[in-house]
Amino acid sequence: MNLKRSAPRGQSWLFDDIPLGYVHIFGAAHVTGEDIRLFQDRFAPHLPLRADAADPDSPPAAQAHVYALWSRMLWEETKDWPVLARLGQDALRWYKTAHAGDVLSVRLTFVSKQPVSDDRGILIASHEVLDQHGEMVMALMTRSVMARR
Repeated sequence: MNLKRSAPRGQSWLFDDIPLGYVHIFGAAHVTGEDIRLFQDRFAPHLPLRADAADPDSPPAAQAHVYALWSRMLWEETKDWPVLARLGQDALRWYKTAHAGDVLSVRLTFVSKQPVSDDRGILIASHEVLDQHGEMVMALMTRSVMARR
C-alpha cells in the first residue's frame, strides 16, 4: 500500500491518475477549549461542557464540532483538486471523543473508482479522523465526481 504524508506539489488528482489503495494523510486541526465553548454556545447549547475529572481544562468537543473540523480540513486540502461535485457521505461513525488539546488529522484512502463518462468519474474514499496519538475519532465514506483526462 502506498502511504503518503502529503501529496507532492504538482501531483495530478485527475480521476484516471488516482491509484486505488493510496493513503493520503493531511491536516492539523487544533481543538481548543475556547473553540469548544464558542461552538457549543452557538450550535449545541444543550450539551454540557463537562471536563474530564483527570483534566478539568480539557472539555469534550461536540461530534458536530469534530465533523466541522474534518470538513474544513478536507476543503483546505482538496480546494485545488478537480472535484466537480460532492455526491454524499455514508457510514459516519464515532469512535472516541475529542477534547481540548487534541490535534486532529485525516487519513484518506481511495477505495473505489467508477468511470461515468469520458470527462468524469465517481471516486469513493474512506476518511478517518485521527487524534495526535493515531487513535480514530471519526470515520466516514465519501462519493465525489472527479474530472477525467
